Amino acid sequence: MKVEFLGSYVKELPQDSIKEVVFVGRSNVGKSSLINMLVGKPIAKVSKEPGRTRAINVFLLEDQIKLVDVPGYGFAKVSKEERERWKELMERYFNERKDHIKCVFVLIDSKVGPTELDRLMIEWLRYKGINYLVVLTKSDKADQRELSESLKELRKMGVQEVIITSAKEGRGKKELLKMIMETRSH
Repeated sequence: MKVEFLGSYVKELPQDSIKEVVFVGRSNVGKSSLINMLVGKPIAKVSKEPGRTRAINVFLLEDQIKLVDVPGYGFAKVSKEERERWKELMERYFNERKDHIKCVFVLIDSKVGPTELDRLMIEWLRYKGINYLVVLTKSDKADQRELSESLKELRKMGVQEVIITSAKEGRGKKELLKMIMETRSH
């Protein structure tokens, strides 16, 4: 699979018309690990410490669609000013790139389930009219009860379609890649 790192953006945003899929989720949910699993190589930096992604990182897949890794929300140990800067960057990104964003993958930890911040993200995407799909990550670390509880909570939120993944085991790779490749033609 051909993938190329296009760059990290902290102020200026890409000014092209290439379609994008965006990976959002709380800090430490496994965004970078999932991207690496999807493309089959360690292209996105993975860290044990939450909040390491401090820019919008963009990868070009098969010369046709961009995979966009954005800073996580939640418990990252950063200053209030840094958190505010991230928030402004994210709002600007979604406002400026809205027409190019084909789908936002909202990543939620299978073991933890949807947090209040995940609920707010889903509500915000619905409000903005941005297509999204919920992706449960780290399913290899969740037992059946935790997985079932996460799915039940998501159904209560009106989420119908969920892809269950494990970057470690490769679970959900085929389904996600199919969705990504389908979005490039829409």
